[in-house]
Amino acid sequence: MRNALPRPLAAAAIALAALALLTSTTAGASVKSCASAALALRQGPRVVPRVMQLPLLLEIVNDGHSTCTLAGYPRIALLSLSGTVYPFAYRDGGDEQVTGHRPVAVTLRPGGGAFVLINKNACIASVNGRLARQVRLTPPGGTGTLTLRSLSGYFLDYCGAGDPGHRVDVSPVEASVSGAEH
Repeated sequence: MRNALPRPLAAAAIALAALALLTSTTAGASVKSCASAALALRQGPRVVPRVMQLPLLLEIVNDGHSTCTLAGYPRIALLSLSGTVYPFAYRDGGDEQVTGHRPVAVTLRPGGGAFVLINKNACIASVNGRLARQVRLTPPGGTGTLTLRSLSGYFLDYCGAGDPGHRVDVSPVEASVSGAEH
């Protein structure tokens, strides 16, 4: 016999080698960022508004076949029914309705969802019928946009600069509804 290891030692060496291989492939493998084409935008459950607040919860759903991640703040645009983009002032971060948590990576399995909460004050001045009826969302790090074409039961009025309702606060992508709320 040529320099053979005793059987228990050989079995242990093989197990350690397999464990090292498994660890190196899983540690080196990372879940990719979600591609916009694999995502869908839905209206989330209703959030109870605080006084003079107009919150809207959005759900980003992984319609793809692979697990992916989202991390950070999405870009938001509120539009009229005809597609006119209202020039709100958008701000990443918290207010009385939206969380002030720092962004973390959220893993989305196929069919899974993540949440973004947007909020604005109700307009003080007249809105002259200017109501946002659509939402356009660009996922963090993404280039494609997702559009929610109908805001069922929501009243998001547009008011000009200087009105408290001109600013829209945006949460980071969160794994849960409660994570998106303040």
